[in-house]
Amino acid sequence: MNCFYKIFLFLILISFSTSDGKITVTVQATSGIINKVKYSKAKYMDFDIAVQVNQNITNKISIIDISVNVKNPEDNKIFPANCNIAQVRLEEDDYGDTQLNCFMNYSEYTNDDVDEDMNLVIDGQFSYSSDVAEFVFENFTKIGTHVKIGGLHIYNLEKDSCTENSFKFEMNFTGDYDAPLESTVCEIQLNNNEVHSVTNCAIPVTSNMLLCYIDVSEKKLEKGEKIEIKAQTFVKCKNGQIVTITNDAENILEIEEDCEKSIFLLYNIINILLLFLILF
Repeated sequence: MNCFYKIFLFLILISFSTSDGKITVTVQATSGIINKVKYSKAKYMDFDIAVQVNQNITNKISIIDISVNVKNPEDNKIFPANCNIAQVRLEEDDYGDTQLNCFMNYSEYTNDDVDEDMNLVIDGQFSYSSDVAEFVFENFTKIGTHVKIGGLHIYNLEKDSCTENSFKFEMNFTGDYDAPLESTVCEIQLNNNEVHSVTNCAIPVTSNMLLCYIDVSEKKLEKGEKIEIKAQTFVKCKNGQIVTITNDAENILEIEEDCEKSIFLLYNIINILLLFLILF
């Protein structure tokens, strides 16, 4: 009798955890389209989207084919893509970090400019057919929503602005801000500087402060040079999202001292000499 009771209870639990015999899986995007790898001969490109799920992704769920269109927003060209959710077991907080592994078909794209650096966003709804699982997709519209930044002010760091082959500075913003899916690094164009044409900036989720750096390993930044940032769209970020700077920065930053690679070499040589004196 006790055995029948346990079987009955087990069947009730299954009925509460499924819908029409299907497991309901919430799939929430936590990044944009990342890890792009191009296969030119086959005319397709692999890419991933980091996601969180609220159910264990078993082999039966991971083999379900999920179709979606993706788009290059710079020319609005649409590509069909096919995805699968990578297997994962839930963590203690009842969610699992995994990814959608996808490949994009660009056989109909005659332009030769398809490459790993192109922007890609989700275009439309996901579709699939399965008797095993039912998917609820969340946050994927944010992949195609530009992270807008306005009211930029540029500041020198109070100390250690020239370290590790980089010139570092800060920016904050006072305008409206649509946060990215995760903190990421974005490549912002600098104006009127042919040698140092970009700065990489850490874009936060909750703060209004951006920490930026300019690579000086090949060419130094000289005293008196200026850092000027104009309004720009399609700023590419490491997490696959796109930033738009809606207005020119409110000010132009002037470099106060030379910043170059030799500074770091001299600093390291001094440290080595001091260590030598201490040891011997």
